[in-house]
Amino acid sequence: MPSKSATAMIFCGLLFLWSAVLVSANTDESARSKLVADLAGRAQEGRSESHTPRQILNRDGTFAPYSVPCPSGVTWVRPANGLGSGEQNYLSQRKSYLNQAINAQTAAHGIPTPPRTPIIGFALSGGGYRAMIRVGRGIDHTLYDRVGSGGVMATMNQSSEAAASGVGGWFEGVSYQAGLSGGSWATGSFVANGGILPTDLVNQVWNLQSNLIYPSEDQVSFYTDLVSEVNAKAATGFPIQITDYWGLALGDHLLPTQYRLNTSPNFTFAQVLSNVSAVTNASLPYPIIIAAEREPNEVVIAENATVWELTPYEFGSWALGSQTKVPGAFTPIEYLGSGVNNGQSNGSCWKGFDQLSAEAGTSFVMGTSSTLFNAGLLALNSTNNTAILINAINSVLSVIGENQNDIALYPNSFANWTAQPNPISNLTYITLVDAGETNQNVPLEPLLVPYRNVDAIIAFDSSADTNFSWPDGTALRTTYERAVVLAQNQNVSIRMPRVPSVNGFLNGGLNTRPTFFGCDSNGTTPIIVYIPNYPWSYYSNTSTFQLQYDNATATQIVLNGMRTLTLNGTTTTWPKCLACALTDRAFGYTSANRSSECTDCFNTWCWDGTDNTTTPTTYAPVVGTAPAFLVQKNLTKPTGTAATGTATSSTTSSSKSAGVRRAWSDYGVWAGSVMAVGAMLGGGWVLL
Repeated sequence: MPSKSATAMIFCGLLFLWSAVLVSANTDESARSKLVADLAGRAQEGRSESHTPRQILNRDGTFAPYSVPCPSGVTWVRPANGLGSGEQNYLSQRKSYLNQAINAQTAAHGIPTPPRTPIIGFALSGGGYRAMIRVGRGIDHTLYDRVGSGGVMATMNQSSEAAASGVGGWFEGVSYQAGLSGGSWATGSFVANGGILPTDLVNQVWNLQSNLIYPSEDQVSFYTDLVSEVNAKAATGFPIQITDYWGLALGDHLLPTQYRLNTSPNFTFAQVLSNVSAVTNASLPYPIIIAAEREPNEVVIAENATVWELTPYEFGSWALGSQTKVPGAFTPIEYLGSGVNNGQSNGSCWKGFDQLSAEAGTSFVMGTSSTLFNAGLLALNSTNNTAILINAINSVLSVIGENQNDIALYPNSFANWTAQPNPISNLTYITLVDAGETNQNVPLEPLLVPYRNVDAIIAFDSSADTNFSWPDGTALRTTYERAVVLAQNQNVSIRMPRVPSVNGFLNGGLNTRPTFFGCDSNGTTPIIVYIPNYPWSYYSNTSTFQLQYDNATATQIVLNGMRTLTLNGTTTTWPKCLACALTDRAFGYTSANRSSECTDCFNTWCWDGTDNTTTPTTYAPVVGTAPAFLVQKNLTKPTGTAATGTATSSTTSSSKSAGVRRAWSDYGVWAGSVMAVGAMLGGGWVLL
């Protein structure tokens, strides 16, 4: 719960935004009055009581789903007893890219060619824009030209810095890319824009300099378009939520310009298969976005909540049920929203619900995976807050309805499906929230599914766990504890290796540098290469609720993200050790038969099993200093390295305190922005 001082900042932010609207040069009194009246009317129009979609036959370029003739030969529901045919075909097509890249990388580092192609996945954590920018660089900057000189390595353009570090070139060897929350923005935007360089995304596509929900330019058009698009969806009879508005705002900042609010915000996840050549030819990793189910009348998200996947081919879950797990099922994402009963079409078919730019499409998909922002909004609605703030919050929620304000409603394609036990059989809608609300802020679970047989996972963690918004391993520990509970109580296999406690992460410095987990699991789990956010060259621990960045700052965060994987080029043995980890399972190696060089690597980088659970000191890393582990192991030159969990000077501590104040300030501005938008959507009563 925010403190009184935080509430005061939120309140001040709210008043500031009201003032900004009133005095804006672009919004005179008549325009403002028209906006308030228009939005109030549109908000009322959007409160549809109907849950039966109306028949709208023609696609008009809006965010709204649209009715189509029902196709023949479609499997409307398939049991989750293997990979879908679409995913299998995609991976088969991608295999030539994988082999070329992996063979080049192993040759470059003096490692034998694996007897089979290792399956490698990226896991991109949540953390708002911070995670999107950081992991975008952490993955793609390592593999593409980010510095400007550029080089060619394997089949991809490379950063000269990444090439010099010896890490660049692995991207084409990656099979999967999973994201949640901010990581889903990176995944969705990267795929939608054809896998272009993150520097190009920052400077040519992403509109990071404009506030995500209170843009600096032409608020009248932005809010009018926002409400108009959501009302177009409401007019079809589908329910609308905060996620619709949030997803459209995301799409307006992250998707290609032709799919923005003022053009045609109708880009769906399924459409990337035909509209994005890099996906059509499988030259990008297979994208997976995840969300978690919050069952009806459930307030707290249990750590054994159902995890749902959204891919260009399917929507579904590998295991259904909260208290008791049963095998799950999948449905074609292209026809999400269609009437399906007991696995058969009822004759009412729709497309356009899987919008990337909104809840039903690319943006809706990205919005669904980041409803944590909705939870942040709801957390402010307490008796400890001022009346005007409570009223502002309620004005947002009144548009959406009294219940389930913080979720995304997906029509239940598995209703009455009785082919196997089905705990959601009687639900009209599946209620989804940010998967990070389960504390599993790194999307490991889709990459741990036995049917995918993933060998190695590079897990980028941009979580804001500590007092100063650095990761502390909570995400991995939560996934491990979930795996233990499910294996013991419900006989559900999750191939998660053992990891230490959160205190063990901090005391061991595992949250400061790469660590390999699963080294001695005899091949029963993937090897997880854990890459935590760390200030190699920039304080990248910005607030999750910071909703705008200038391009220079974004570039610095991207560069810092790259250096968390390259170790800033400081450790000459690291590139070979990374290659050992990524290919180990494909050789069927164990500690008994690894090569001497890879054995040395594993002795250095694998977690040694130590779990110091004592209370750690405050973790406040210093920018530009190598992690203590690297210095202690003589892996890099000491450069004023601070001891694990300490600061080097009062100046550093002071700057960190300022960082915390800045984070709270960002949160206040974010909340104020949401209130401003929400109050207008709810009828504009505050402005009046």
